[in-house]
Amino acid sequence: MRGRVSIAVGVFAAVLLALSVAAAAGAQKEGKAKAAKQDRIDGNIQMIDKNTRTLTVTVRGKTLQRQVIYDDKTKFTFRNKPASLDALKEGRRVIVLGKLNDKAQLMATRIDVRDEK
Repeated sequence: MRGRVSIAVGVFAAVLLALSVAAAAGAQKEGKAKAAKQDRIDGNIQMIDKNTRTLTVTVRGKTLQRQVIYDDKTKFTFRNKPASLDALKEGRRVIVLGKLNDKAQLMATRIDVRDEK
């Protein structure tokens, strides 16, 4: 009888351990997914100011304009291929990924330049 109780307690402990490990792994994946999610702006460049490293982008399908700030860490692509700051031109469509700051400006981590309007 004692042997069966010991086995049952051991199985119960193993199940609890497996459930706690699975829950921790799920929470870690969820945390990474939330951290990886970035804000996005899709629109056309209205103005470029290379001195202040800002763009003014008119959001596609709206009259709303948003400011985008870029820095040395910002990756530029043209049609999903590596590019440089020179790919930015007024009137071009861009998709910008990054994080909004407290001034509602998007701190760009990636700017993908698309075709003209």
